[in-house]
Amino acid sequence: MPNPTRLSQAFAAVLWAALSSGILTSMWVIVRQLSDRIHPLEITFFATFFGFLFLSCSTIKYGRKIFKTFKLKLHFYRGTVNGLAILSWFTALTLIPLADASALNLLAPLFTSIGAVLFLGERMGPRRWMALSIGVIGALVIMRPGFGYIDSLGLWLVFITVVASAVQRLLGKSVISEDSSTTCVLYLTLFMIPVALISASFVWIWPDFGDLPWLVLIGALLSLGHYALMRSLNLADVSALEPVNFTRLVWGALFGFLFFKESPDLFTWIGGFMIISATSYVAHREAKLKKIKSNN
Repeated sequence: MPNPTRLSQAFAAVLWAALSSGILTSMWVIVRQLSDRIHPLEITFFATFFGFLFLSCSTIKYGRKIFKTFKLKLHFYRGTVNGLAILSWFTALTLIPLADASALNLLAPLFTSIGAVLFLGERMGPRRWMALSIGVIGALVIMRPGFGYIDSLGLWLVFITVVASAVQRLLGKSVISEDSSTTCVLYLTLFMIPVALISASFVWIWPDFGDLPWLVLIGALLSLGHYALMRSLNLADVSALEPVNFTRLVWGALFGFLFFKESPDLFTWIGGFMIISATSYVAHREAKLKKIKSNN
């Protein structure tokens, strides 16, 4: 008979994961709305800056020890790479439909698997390679090569985001082994700030005072989204939560329609479903292999 406590934890984990997706997608909407007045590179700086300030409130609970780490260099590399990812992502949001961007962004875990094979010496069996192939085909379904969409700058910026996100996930595997999740997120946002500031300096225009609350809100949503994600991961395995990422496509389609009158076509839904199915299988397979190794 199922354990009621485990069922309630699993339900809470799914809710936190879905909430994280909703919060982050809401942030993307605000970024796109503000991009008419503020360059997305500048928005990225304010997002990381205010996001770090909100995360710094954790020092009230944990004290300065939350900044203690023996892997500062890896945190720096991770923050720099993720800074590139956010810069590319915020710019891409202004160039292609929100639902398409959300669907293609789901490729990140698959690219992480490839990176683990190339750089960490991990092995992938034929079933995981098949899942990876399905994910790539799903991306091609969304892009529709030969119909002009593949030439979109926004599309390639999403792929830069996906690759950079995969790299930072691989680096995250190294730092999370010794540092707490809060420490990792703090340093991630801290080292993103100079990357975003350097990029924003080339297009800098001081925002109007009326836009400042929106920029603060973006930073707050960035922190809350990551917080909700970490809460979900504390309650359930990644393999169980990966299918919830499909809600990003749902949120993206809904918000894209409500705020920008965008209607995702059938190709976006089919491609997105193929990508999330492949990602979910890879996550499930990794969890199963870890369980086998731990039992041996």
